[in-house]
Amino acid sequence: MAYVAMIGLLFFPIVFLMSAALFYVRWQNEHEDEEQVLKNKKAFKTCLLAAAISLVVFGVLKIVFPFN
Repeated sequence: MAYVAMIGLLFFPIVFLMSAALFYVRWQNEHEDEEQVLKNKKAFKTCLLAAAISLVVFGVLKIVFPFN
């Protein structure tokens, strides 16, 4: 379980932050379609929240299951 926590702590927040960056750029560059702007803004906020949650969850798992 310690390996799962370490791999999750290294990769999941990074993937979510990269996704958030993608949606942020799409949100800031979209000017014509207001519906698409709202979708990208919501996806950006969701990815940031998911990054924070995954950081907390895998951080707690790393504390609970340390390497021997």
